[in-house]
Amino acid sequence: MFSLELDTSEYEAFAKNIAGASEQMPFVLMNILNEAVFKARTTWIDFTWPRNVMIRNQAFMSAALRVDKATKTHLSARLFDSLGRDFLQRLAVGGIDRPRQHRTLAIPLKSWVQRTARGVPRSQSPSAIISNTPDRALRITDKGLFVGLGGRLNLRYSWKDQATQPKLVEFYEDFSYVVNETLRTSFGEQFMRAMKTARY
Repeated sequence: MFSLELDTSEYEAFAKNIAGASEQMPFVLMNILNEAVFKARTTWIDFTWPRNVMIRNQAFMSAALRVDKATKTHLSARLFDSLGRDFLQRLAVGGIDRPRQHRTLAIPLKSWVQRTARGVPRSQSPSAIISNTPDRALRITDKGLFVGLGGRLNLRYSWKDQATQPKLVEFYEDFSYVVNETLRTSFGEQFMRAMKTARY
């Protein structure tokens, strides 16, 4: 889902002025990259996902997110969805939502309920409306779900073959922040640790 390749030119220029530092820089940068991506994974699981989504399966994100770690010869790390759920990408950038098990999507009327990242309130879901509305006031047609009110039928949900999914979860923004912050704050510590084991 998200990868990071580090431009090492600035670090290499810094290392040229310190004896033994150039040889240690790949090790330093590898550790920083891996630390950054694992921190981003924790942030997605503990903050990004719960902040934006109504969680039903607590273990889902932990099971889905995997890291391809950087090495000294390949300074690139990747955080990705190992389960291949395309809806995560749509939540991050927006896209087209299509039905899976059912032939149509139930789209709520915006003037009646505002759908958020946490979804439609259960009390306003199609199943709740059907359960709580007397048969005489309920109409389900090819166009949608209607409820009788004030002598008129009022649309609550329309049926669609597909719908536009807005961007709802800030995966990329949180990833960029955590990675950049780690790169900024961890270089000194990682560099000093590596230099302690350097051979001159």
